[in-house]
Amino acid sequence: MLDFRIAVRTKVLLVDDDPLHVDTSALTLEMNGFSVVSATCPYEAISIMNENSQRKIDVAILDYHMPLMNGCILADYLKARYPGLKIVLYSGSLDIREQEMSSIDLFVPKGDGIAALLARLADSGPMNGANPTYFAKENTRCIGGVN
Repeated sequence: MLDFRIAVRTKVLLVDDDPLHVDTSALTLEMNGFSVVSATCPYEAISIMNENSQRKIDVAILDYHMPLMNGCILADYLKARYPGLKIVLYSGSLDIREQEMSSIDLFVPKGDGIAALLARLADSGPMNGANPTYFAKENTRCIGGVN
């Protein structure tokens, strides 16, 4: 069972390129006490994380299949900059290679439903949160213009 005391102190970044899925998942998470910030693309998610130090995100819930950057690449990027950030891959893809998921703390198949996601979040215990530090512009593949 989800501990409401943990949920109300947990800020979630929800990233999925399907706006309907983002809206319904965000609503469900909010109804269970979580504070949710949503993004419909990886670049928007990176921008949210880098925006300012007032937005402490505790856990990022990422889809795998997204345009230009999959959820595992986004996870690698976020984990490198925010080592304390808990990252959940919530995806319908079941054939993701294990070595791709090195920055993923928890995998929940979308086919198991949002209740499974909530249960797995509850089982994982308190969230520590990311260190909200702004990072200077990088000239790396796909990321250059985001910071």
